[in-house]
Amino acid sequence: MRLRKLSRARAITLGYAALTGGAALAGALTLSAELLPASIADFWWIAPASLIVILSLVMCSGLWTAAGAYVAVFWCFHFGLITVLGFGVVQPAELSPWDQMWVLGPFAGDAGLLALVGLTAFASGASLVNGIGVSASQRAPRDADEPAHPHSIAGPALVLAAIALWCGIVLTASGAGGFFTSYEEYLDATANFGGMLAFVWVALSCGLVLSVTGAAGWLRTNAMAAFGCLAMLALPLGLRGEIMFPSIGALVAAARCGRVLSPAKTSAFVAALLIVIPAVREVRNTGVQGLSEMVLDLHMFDAFAEMGGSLHPVEKVVRWRAEGDPLEMGATYWAPIERGAARVLPGLQTSVAEDDMRIMNVLVTDRVVPIGFSPVAEAYRNFGAPGVAIALGLLGAALAWIDRIPDRRLAVLGIATLYVPILANVRNSFVSVPLQCMLGLAFVLGLHVIRHVSASVRCRSYACSPYVRRQI
Repeated sequence: MRLRKLSRARAITLGYAALTGGAALAGALTLSAELLPASIADFWWIAPASLIVILSLVMCSGLWTAAGAYVAVFWCFHFGLITVLGFGVVQPAELSPWDQMWVLGPFAGDAGLLALVGLTAFASGASLVNGIGVSASQRAPRDADEPAHPHSIAGPALVLAAIALWCGIVLTASGAGGFFTSYEEYLDATANFGGMLAFVWVALSCGLVLSVTGAAGWLRTNAMAAFGCLAMLALPLGLRGEIMFPSIGALVAAARCGRVLSPAKTSAFVAALLIVIPAVREVRNTGVQGLSEMVLDLHMFDAFAEMGGSLHPVEKVVRWRAEGDPLEMGATYWAPIERGAARVLPGLQTSVAEDDMRIMNVLVTDRVVPIGFSPVAEAYRNFGAPGVAIALGLLGAALAWIDRIPDRRLAVLGIATLYVPILANVRNSFVSVPLQCMLGLAFVLGLHVIRHVSASVRCRSYACSPYVRRQI
């Protein structure tokens, strides 16, 4: 009977994968042939369609899984604004002039439909792996009290070291007042520390995941407390992603180890995000130093409208393509690899980053202003609408594969090294993902080497007390 239920569940999952995959492919081909021009008037059906896709996927895979958490974040950043507009919760006239300029433009509808194609393709790839992969009942047993890896000391150490280094950078760049400035002032002050800050955020996310999945004790407690203090300093500065994405990665890793947030705690976490995100948007303009003169005017759905602005880069690449820009054909994915190789291989030269228009945040800054980026926009810029379906489908399959790794230790290490950079890419260009993943892998590899060497030293015969006594 149990096997019959399992087979039926897999058949339903694979059927859902085929249905969503077919819908994504049809949508991509239709957009490529320009047979279905969309506009803002189509938000009324794009928004509920996206909700149906995400809710069905989350119900099948769970929210606190690699695929489930990613698709929830992806939906907020690409469909939040569409949803509040499509359901009439927010009127276009209530948006800022900057948002009205692109949301009410002729390409916003196509951008929303393109994001729906990507979301549907992601659901198809994830469901395909869920249907053919290892089921939850076949995984290694989960004991929430047992550490998932042997790095229970190294994880908290990474967190504390990363926080100390970030504080040192801020103090060096602008003194103690640097913790209370605006976001723009923070970026200007730390502009010369870009490489070190990249190191800090990767170490922080990797260490946080290792901490919550390691052994309980005072080290883990201190690391969590230090991260909470960091959040209180970093969020008013406008560093939302640097806090939010490692936190989500840690919650996913904890759930993989059997410590899943209850529905009540999940609701409280979501409610806190809905309050913090628009509040940070207001505070980051002046920093904490201007808080006394500020009047916070927050509304219930401000967070969705704020996060949903990640559809703006999608609208821009659709517009540029319509205006005659050629497809990059993979150049933006190859650029970070080529540039990284040029730093270590003699004779290989490349242009300076500020002049390399294959880097999407450089291109957007040059043509518009810094507005972030999107995996949907990146795939479309390279391969058009079919590329969106393929890239997001592969991404969904990859994240579902992390969820289906039977070995809990390997799954946690995959979340620590690969998942958080991929999650952060939901609102950024691809250029930083390879470096962040390699840094994370280097951290974990270094921890394994250190542990192996220290264990070898401790186990040598001359270090054993009987040997010492014999020599005496």
